[in-house]
Amino acid sequence: MKKIFFVSVILLFAEAVLTAQTKKHVVPMLGFQMLQTDEKDFVLSPSAALQYMCVENLEDPSSDGLVLAAGYALNHHMQPLGSDGVKNTHSINLFGSYTFGKNSFVGIVNSEGEIPFSSIQAVNGGVMYTRQLVKTDNISFVFGAGIIVGDLGLKIKDLNLYCLPLPVFSFNYKNDIVDASVSLLGLPSLSLTLFPEAMVRFKGNCGLAGFKSARDITFDCALVYYPFLETKTKDMIYISAGIMNTVSNTVLRDRIKYGFQYYSVYGEVSVTLVTLRCGYNFNGTNRIDDETVSSFYKGFFGSLTAMYMF
Repeated sequence: MKKIFFVSVILLFAEAVLTAQTKKHVVPMLGFQMLQTDEKDFVLSPSAALQYMCVENLEDPSSDGLVLAAGYALNHHMQPLGSDGVKNTHSINLFGSYTFGKNSFVGIVNSEGEIPFSSIQAVNGGVMYTRQLVKTDNISFVFGAGIIVGDLGLKIKDLNLYCLPLPVFSFNYKNDIVDASVSLLGLPSLSLTLFPEAMVRFKGNCGLAGFKSARDITFDCALVYYPFLETKTKDMIYISAGIMNTVSNTVLRDRIKYGFQYYSVYGEVSVTLVTLRCGYNFNGTNRIDDETVSSFYKGFFGSLTAMYMF
């Protein structure tokens, strides 16, 4: 109870020191995903999330403000996992950021498993501080330090590393032709958009989900068409086609990690507040404790998300 009260006081103080020009928004989101894992077996994942924002400018990520978010997903495996035949696993995601002036504090906690937060293998997260060193019309650069915690897959001799301090940074460059960013906010990531103001754009991002093999390089690249860019809806309605690599893991009660990795081609349609994505998976792997044990089934997937901003 004392911890909850202490955190509440901090959040109330952070909100109080923001300027009177800030705007408050609440964004609920509902989702459902279906992933085919065998001819008649699927992973069915209903989810819900809630985001609270008290910020000066929604279009400027570096503007002063407080952002809090929490999400939950239930993953029902029609083909049970492990010797105990586990059918349900859970995903919990928590995020918070507070920005004032050129300074930002960020905290992230994720857990996925049969019993979330039951072991260090089922948890990953981090806290970090960054300061904006450069901001122009085309370039921004922030630098800082942080600590990441979790099953990082790193060892020193026979000693597993579960906590790692590291420098963090984010470099962004934008003009009429390219909008690109390179960041080290935990694991390294890269994002790129070609012709960011055009009706047809190329969008891509990639990152690291581990250090075992090239299959741990996740990515999502798509050609996106915005048919109503000149109307009030701007880029809220779009159609896209792309290819991606997905890595997913879950930890059971006995601390054994089950996961899969697969490539997908997909199509996506977004109409303001509702997004539908469907695709076909291929050339994937099933994993136990990060070791490949079999090929992942070639099948279909689909996801539907709906959100609204108050």
